[in-house]
Amino acid sequence: MNEFLPAIPIGIVLAFTIGPVFFTVLETSISKGVKAAIFVDIGVVLSDIVFFVIAFFSTNSLLNSIQENRSSWYFLGGVLLASYAGVSLIKIIQEKNRPENKDGAEMAYSPNLFKMVIKGFLLNIINVVVLFYWVGIILYFGPQLEMDKSKIYFFFLVIITTYFSIDLGKIYLAQQLKKKLTDVVIKTIKIVINTFIVICGLFLIFKGLV
Repeated sequence: MNEFLPAIPIGIVLAFTIGPVFFTVLETSISKGVKAAIFVDIGVVLSDIVFFVIAFFSTNSLLNSIQENRSSWYFLGGVLLASYAGVSLIKIIQEKNRPENKDGAEMAYSPNLFKMVIKGFLLNIINVVVLFYWVGIILYFGPQLEMDKSKIYFFFLVIITTYFSIDLGKIYLAQQLKKKLTDVVIKTIKIVINTFIVICGLFLIFKGLV
């Protein structure tokens, strides 16, 4: 079992990596409630599974493509990320504040949980850096696991389980913080987070152009 122990710190690092998903999950917990945030996180996990499958079954060809077309990958990911957050930012700025209850879900608004899954899935799947991450994990740990499919699958499962478990804690803590925030502050947080995501997208675009 010692060969699977590195998966735990990897999952911890993944959970606390400062990026679009990190802030979006916390913001969703604050603005829409714990259940909505959990379903966003489920969408993120599903996209990680897709990335892992792609990386595992096409590591060599994908690695060559990344090396040969790294700039294009960065540019495409940046455009998608900036566009996604830009549209969200416009909607947030234009929407009127709705009164919220103590549970964090808006009184006149019940989030569509399927849409929350799609939101988490899309936000993570358009971030090309996540794909690079999983390719790197497989390239580094695959040989240590003798490229045994069952071992690699279990290693991935430990990473995702660790990541998801920590995120549940983050979601709960964010919800406790929400009770001390006003509607105006919550909307400001949403604007700041989406602005941050736009900046991340622009940074990837810049990396793709230089």
